[in-house]
Amino acid sequence: MKSVFFLSLMNGGAWGGSEELWFRTALWMSRHDYKIGIGCYDWAEKQDRITELKNAGCAIYLLPNKKGLFKKAAVKKALQSIPFQEYNLTVINQGGWEEILHSPFSNLYKKLPAYIILNHNYNENAVLSFKKQKLLEQWITGAQMNFGATQKIFEVVQNKFNISIDNKQTLVNPVTFTPDTTPGLYPPVTNDSCTWVMLAELDTARKAQDILINALSSPKWKARNWQLHLYGKGKDKEKLEKLISELALEEKVFLKGFTTNIKQTLLDCNLLLQCTLIDAMPLSVVEAMATGRPCVVSKVGDMPAWVEDGVNGFICPALTVEGIDEAMENCWQQKNNWAVFGKNAFETFIKKYPQPYEEKIAEILSIYIN
Repeated sequence: MKSVFFLSLMNGGAWGGSEELWFRTALWMSRHDYKIGIGCYDWAEKQDRITELKNAGCAIYLLPNKKGLFKKAAVKKALQSIPFQEYNLTVINQGGWEEILHSPFSNLYKKLPAYIILNHNYNENAVLSFKKQKLLEQWITGAQMNFGATQKIFEVVQNKFNISIDNKQTLVNPVTFTPDTTPGLYPPVTNDSCTWVMLAELDTARKAQDILINALSSPKWKARNWQLHLYGKGKDKEKLEKLISELALEEKVFLKGFTTNIKQTLLDCNLLLQCTLIDAMPLSVVEAMATGRPCVVSKVGDMPAWVEDGVNGFICPALTVEGIDEAMENCWQQKNNWAVFGKNAFETFIKKYPQPYEEKIAEILSIYIN
């Protein structure tokens, strides 16, 4: 029997979109005659997913979610109880690309018969000691494959640390709903009235909602009939509320909070705006295209690999007030073609997104099972 162990090192929160890939793939493989083991941090909020994995036949090894001085020792002890040698392949999932460099995981690669690495983000300002750089190189070169949510991850590692990555490939994280076989019915733009949506954490240093709001505060934009719905939670909520008030945009820009109905939110809008400073390949862009909605994006991560300017969406020339205004003006002048752009976006999704998702990812991973 083929066997795979999934080890997730993510512990910044109870659950994230970057964990859906391994979770859903592990479930599918366990239900299709694979021996599957799971190692992840023990959060109360994960219990429903852990139960689902157990019911599917997965062996579960929880890493203690402790704080303080004893955390590393406790996690190290838990790692020692995992029978990695019983599995053909270990899939290591990390939120960025450098969790594997920290104790107690740093030398784990020496114990693994075969492994691949899933990387979900990048940091262009990262600084690594010479020792850490060499460790990263050992992890990368020893992997059967290095998967990344964006090609940018590999570019940053190669350019900053001069590490050659020959065995690399991008993988798209799964959308949070079942994609339809046709694009969603496009809402009409009546009397130039339209709704734009942004789905992102309220963190202006990364997601730049403040720059977007400032770009839409000029007299010409105030005179036009549109609404911007900002979905998400985060530390900059009060800052954005104040900015909206100061710019007198209370009737145009709305903080909508967290939504659990992503699909309907996207179906109800005309455009997705993802004009951000730091992103890998935002799931919101993929999901918007899955519903047949064009996107306005920045030149960040793999977004330009999905969005073709003036074909299935629009790309900001620069992440500045002027750059966003230029892209949005170009977009506005072509609003009668938004529905066509949406259909083109859906076609791009169909071409790029692996379907059926879990089965296709399982097939990819199986290539590396010795």
